[in-house]
Amino acid sequence: MNKHAPDDVLIKKVYLELTQRCNLNCTSCFRQNWDFPQTQMSEDVFLRCLDGLKNTASLEEIVLGGIGEPTIHPKFAEWVRMLPDVKLTVTTNAFAWSEEVVELLAERFHRVVVSVDGLEAEFKLIRNFELGILEKNVARLIEARKHKNRHEPFLYAQIVISEYNVEDVGMLIKRLAKLGIMKIILSNLLPQNMEDKDKILYTIYENPRMKEYRQEWLNIAMSNQIQLKFPNIQLKTERRCNFVYDGTMTINSDGNIAPCYRFAHPSVEYVFGRRKQVYSFTYGNVKDKEIDEIWNSRLYTDLRLQNLRNRFPSCPDCDLVDACDYVNDSLCDCNGQNPSCADCLWTRDFVQCI
Repeated sequence: MNKHAPDDVLIKKVYLELTQRCNLNCTSCFRQNWDFPQTQMSEDVFLRCLDGLKNTASLEEIVLGGIGEPTIHPKFAEWVRMLPDVKLTVTTNAFAWSEEVVELLAERFHRVVVSVDGLEAEFKLIRNFELGILEKNVARLIEARKHKNRHEPFLYAQIVISEYNVEDVGMLIKRLAKLGIMKIILSNLLPQNMEDKDKILYTIYENPRMKEYRQEWLNIAMSNQIQLKFPNIQLKTERRCNFVYDGTMTINSDGNIAPCYRFAHPSVEYVFGRRKQVYSFTYGNVKDKEIDEIWNSRLYTDLRLQNLRNRFPSCPDCDLVDACDYVNDSLCDCNGQNPSCADCLWTRDFVQCI
């Protein structure tokens, strides 16, 4: 049983990254900024994770995801069958599912989340494969689910919205509903390069254009009986780190434990046009320490309590943002806290994860 500080949270959800490798090379992927080898989880790291997960009594869900495509790990099927009996979710590109993978998804998973970036032209441009392939694979999964007389896995689609695909979204909602998708999660573009920094749809101040789109898309979703989760479209005072509030931990393919997706890997962000270097920030490795020991370490606990109580600055609407050096990277905020969550687009609900 995990001990925790007053007002702290227990471990409820773990993002488990089996691999950083992928069978695609999407233009919008964080991996486009990487200049280091992509790792794949080894047997010894997985077994250490497995021991920790089985000993975490508060655990409710494991999400197989991360930067890579989890279904391509050679041990995917074997390891899934070894995981503790909690809800399993997988985030996948649905590009190349073997029969074994389809049967396993239909048999063991609570949710399957597929990434869809637009209709045929935009999807092909970003993913470099045909949207029809994804649709056929989802149909295979639905058929396998029927044969097993199951309602699960629930099928979700995740769409990253931007100037590139904003005109596709309305039609895409109808198409995904017809396909059998239960829920669509819309997330805003987190620009990785100069070209994309002006393609965002969210604003700091009023956003009448996206309010109109929001109403249009919600009406389409209701008419087609599909759930739609919408991100923020303009900056609001409220800040909420869902990674912290949901009791979430991220375990990378090398066994390092990070508090969230943002700090799991180094990356470049353009936050309202400003370039920001984000560094990975981890609190320990499963090869060296137990999961609950890392979770309850002083620095990790401090970060959670800081977020639970909103004790960190807000950079996007700060009067000094244009003259401040702290916004250039994630190492430290102006209160001296490390790492800095002050410029995080997840906390402002512009960017959403499952």
